[in-house]
Amino acid sequence: MEGQLIYGKMASILRETKAITKSEKNQQQGFKFRGIDNVMNELHELFAKNEVFILQEVQGFTTENRPTKSGGTNTFTRATVKFRYITTDGSCVETVNVGEAMDSGDKGMNKAMSIALKYSLLQMFLIPTEEPKDPDVTTPEETDYFAMAEQEVNAAQTVETLQSIWQNYTVLQGDRRFIDIVNKKKKLVKKWI
Repeated sequence: MEGQLIYGKMASILRETKAITKSEKNQQQGFKFRGIDNVMNELHELFAKNEVFILQEVQGFTTENRPTKSGGTNTFTRATVKFRYITTDGSCVETVNVGEAMDSGDKGMNKAMSIALKYSLLQMFLIPTEEPKDPDVTTPEETDYFAMAEQEVNAAQTVETLQSIWQNYTVLQGDRRFIDIVNKKKKLVKKWI
């Protein structure tokens, strides 16, 4: 590894890479994503400045015709592609990624290669999305079981319903407030009978 420029150049690109938001929207399924154009637009200048370029080699691919709902045919393409990140001294780093695509014309392989490249770049450079980093960063509001139980107790019309509510809220059976509202409601219900 000594004397090979690629590692320092890749580290420089990694340091300067900014987040790429999921600004594109899939029209059919409604999910947001980062397109290959977004990724290339963000990284092109960094690659040029650091004198790194990419060569790709398709290592294998499969195609399969699949019928569409409208009676046509789409071609499903899966390609395994090796990407070689090279710099001026000839040193390189390689990744192998799989890309999958569906297309009704002749663009299946192009799409599959683009997807493979996108994921090679996203993973190699750990490109963030500017979304919350971890779902555990925020804690959802805790459920107020007492408020839920209180509503049910107030709506109860029979002793049997109160007994059922009592059984459902075992977590509150030691809570003085819960015991009090159940007992008060039980007395009230018994008066109605």
